[in-house]
Amino acid sequence: MTDQEAQEQPRKHTKPTRRAWIMRGVVTPIFGLLAVACIVFGVLNSTVWKPSRNITATAQAHSTQYVVIDPGVLDLVDTAVTVSADNGKTASSSGTEAGADAAEDSQNQQTSQDQQAQTEPQVCMAVGSAKDVSGWLAGEPYVRVTGLDTWQTLSTSEEQAKGTASTSQNQVAFADSDMWSQVECGSTSTTMHLNNAQPAQVMLIDFGTKTPNADLSMHWMRQRVPDFALPWYFGGGLCAVLAVLSASVFAMEPHTRRKKQAESAQAKPKAAKSADEPTIGAALAGTFAALKPRPKKAGAKGSARHGRHAGAAEDESRQQGAPTVVDPGARNIVAEHANRNAGGETTSVISADELQAYFARLAQEVGAEPAAGDEQQPSADQSEGKENE
Repeated sequence: MTDQEAQEQPRKHTKPTRRAWIMRGVVTPIFGLLAVACIVFGVLNSTVWKPSRNITATAQAHSTQYVVIDPGVLDLVDTAVTVSADNGKTASSSGTEAGADAAEDSQNQQTSQDQQAQTEPQVCMAVGSAKDVSGWLAGEPYVRVTGLDTWQTLSTSEEQAKGTASTSQNQVAFADSDMWSQVECGSTSTTMHLNNAQPAQVMLIDFGTKTPNADLSMHWMRQRVPDFALPWYFGGGLCAVLAVLSASVFAMEPHTRRKKQAESAQAKPKAAKSADEPTIGAALAGTFAALKPRPKKAGAKGSARHGRHAGAAEDESRQQGAPTVVDPGARNIVAEHANRNAGGETTSVISADELQAYFARLAQEVGAEPAAGDEQQPSADQSEGKENE
């Protein structure tokens, strides 16, 4: 059967196993839907459902003169808080206060307004310790602010202070008392802003007289908003990873997974064998060692020694496992053949290039020897002439 016929034949599709069908058809879609749902909820929590930085909570106090904000409520949301109090009354007009007689002079009108302002109760709020507040409220009923019912509503309760109320007429005015670290007053309403509220601080609000309906509000500007989107994003990413694993690794049969692990284990010894081969650095070191220039000496003895040193360096490089580079011009062929014959080695065939290089080097050496010893040794023709004589 040729390759073309094999390609033309329809491929046989193997039926997926029960494990693969369950993991890819049931488990993977479930994890995929969970991932999408988590990402959607994360986007909603970072946009539409993102917590607001401005928190304003209100409450009403009925038929009371004092309102106490418990310790830990001022800094419940943030250390920066603004507290406002209103007794629910409106300021009287200057015309009514002046009286019905329009013929009175301006001096009498101003005097009557000052006197009325002194007699009308003021709304004051002060910050102090819990001990000082309890001493001021001895025997008096008051409304207690304990915290937040919701993000828009303050939780309150009616309480009765312990002790006996003072009936003296010479009491110090609320605004003039030295028991408070900070105090603010107004005619019908007042506002106090705290930049760094402390957990132990208590706020006392005095409306002057019992007020049927008093309004109280607290406003915080949060510096740190909780991030509810990050857990949803994390859950979505985890579900996406589980979906991919369910469709790939978890869908494989155990024997198939073990087979792949065995193949990977067999591939590791091959990598170890390749590590035993000489590295590029070792090969380059051997190459440079073989190419290192050596001093040349005149005469055959020097050439022979040079050849022996070269042969020793070559043997040493072979023992070290580094590749050797042979330079035909630096070889002494006569010495190599003599060494091989002495050791019982078989004579190898000399190529034409090696033979030509040898004769050229030999001619240079032979031509150099007579030039060095012309004055000391007579030539062969002169010696023969002397013998004939």
